[in-house]
Amino acid sequence: MRGQKFISALCAAAMMGSATGLNAFAENNNAPAPVKKTYNYVALGDSIAAGYGLGKENGLAGDPALVITDKLLANPVQGAYPAILSGKLKELGANYGADVQGTNLASTAYRAADIEKTIRQPGYKGEFAASILESFAGEGTSEVLAPYHDLYLKYLSQADLVSIQLGGNDIVMSIIPEMLEHENPVIRASAMSLMLTLFGTDTETAMGAGLQIIEQSKDSITADTFLEAANYLKNIGAKSEELVQQSADHVKCVVKAVQEVNGETDIALVGMFNPYRTAEGSADVEKDILDVLGPIFAEASDAAAETEELTDAKGEPTEEFTETLNDKVAKVTELKEAFSKLYDYGHMAKVIDTLDSCETLGELKKSIMDLGLEDAETLEAILKQYTDIDELRGILAVIKSGEDVSELPDVAEVVGQFSNSAAPAEAKAFAKEIAGPAAMQLAGKNVDPQIKSLNEKLKVIAKETGALYVDVYNISPETDFDPHPNANGHQEIADIVFASVKDLAAGRMSDDKKVSDVEETPDKKERSLGDVNGDGDIDTTDVTLVAAHVKGKKILDPKDAVYADVDRNGKINITDIIIIAAHVKGKRLITR
Repeated sequence: MRGQKFISALCAAAMMGSATGLNAFAENNNAPAPVKKTYNYVALGDSIAAGYGLGKENGLAGDPALVITDKLLANPVQGAYPAILSGKLKELGANYGADVQGTNLASTAYRAADIEKTIRQPGYKGEFAASILESFAGEGTSEVLAPYHDLYLKYLSQADLVSIQLGGNDIVMSIIPEMLEHENPVIRASAMSLMLTLFGTDTETAMGAGLQIIEQSKDSITADTFLEAANYLKNIGAKSEELVQQSADHVKCVVKAVQEVNGETDIALVGMFNPYRTAEGSADVEKDILDVLGPIFAEASDAAAETEELTDAKGEPTEEFTETLNDKVAKVTELKEAFSKLYDYGHMAKVIDTLDSCETLGELKKSIMDLGLEDAETLEAILKQYTDIDELRGILAVIKSGEDVSELPDVAEVVGQFSNSAAPAEAKAFAKEIAGPAAMQLAGKNVDPQIKSLNEKLKVIAKETGALYVDVYNISPETDFDPHPNANGHQEIADIVFASVKDLAAGRMSDDKKVSDVEETPDKKERSLGDVNGDGDIDTTDVTLVAAHVKGKKILDPKDAVYADVDRNGKINITDIIIIAAHVKGKRLITR
């Protein structure tokens, strides 16, 4: 307290014109100051690098790694591997007189595609992360993500080393943002519950979030809606290799974006590990996914029967509803087979998009002719059996939801078999029949080959871009089903990355030409020491800013702090206040 009063008195004296004692101090400050080198490390990544889950006792919304804030930047999650790596780099830097600054910009629930867009687009908010915040904290809360772009550019532009660990979310979770935006409420409900499950939320909460969407949208859920969602879930794992390639492409774009911001930085491209590397872990996640999706489809089936007005006195689906489903499945199968004889699935989807935009059967006929297809007459003949454009739209939506419709008859059979059964039995049957493929994909049983494939592609990307590939695939397996590493996993990753980059880092720390050095990277206007706020003048405002920093009232931004350390001893203290105050009073000018 006495120290803070002294600082306040000193600032007051400087601003009021009393410079007692300043002359003597300033005159003894003529010795040349050593050049203080800085080495800046920045981490880019998703929830793994952010340290999400290390504070799981606070719950999803209370996890300190959920959102990047000023508080988190000042006090990052210490158990996360970027913080551990920063500590190791600081120890290395002490050997070379380098001041190491570590900044963790890893962004929870961000995919590589989101990181690239954040670097390039002001105000961009990660789609998946925004969905989580809006779901938990309400509409508009995702605005906290808007400043990420500025933070990224600020720290990346100063970086000597950037670690990038991305790609897992693009494989495991890329499908979820698409599902969350889907017009089909059953697909949206499934996505919400899947998202919460994969982030470690308890089953009851995750299931409840999905069921709430079903309840809010039940009047719009029809037999077509139900079948479209079922077919979508059953085909969810079909694009695995495509997702791997897309993931690798997005990671490469992130590397390129970083190099565009800072072409001098070293880049450590950290590979992925399989978060579900034990049979127990995969089984636990699979069970959780089935537990939340089964009830959602059971409720969706009941809602569809009610919308179709095919329920009994107890509100249960009647046999007529099962017959309606079977009839629709037959039409889907027939039309899909007819389409398959004319087009491959990719071309078929484009044709369906065109047909789906038609408002009347007359428009439909004209659209077929406008497509200029060789088999337009054959297609027109197939579609003539439909007299209701809405019915046709429903059938087309089911076909478009997934290439393989062969198992839809089994879905209809489940509805008929369990429509009057106890709720748990019905939910279990739906889970097994409909949600199985999604559970397999998202629980990691199909992920390991994809992770290995991604890592091979990352090695190639590192070679092409001049980055350093770091292999962490073989970190110790864990026994829980949380996809995020525990404290030991973070320690292992930090050890591996440090061993890979320490020679690069030491080279920069010991070579004045490479280290991020304020004297070698001045602002455009040759900003002077003491000009703390960067306005081109050294005045009482700068004295006040340094005093606030010393007292801990308002910590300076790192890029401004280097101009407050006027005696170049690596510390900002009362001495710096006195020197700047002496300059302001004209007693002793700062010449460096």
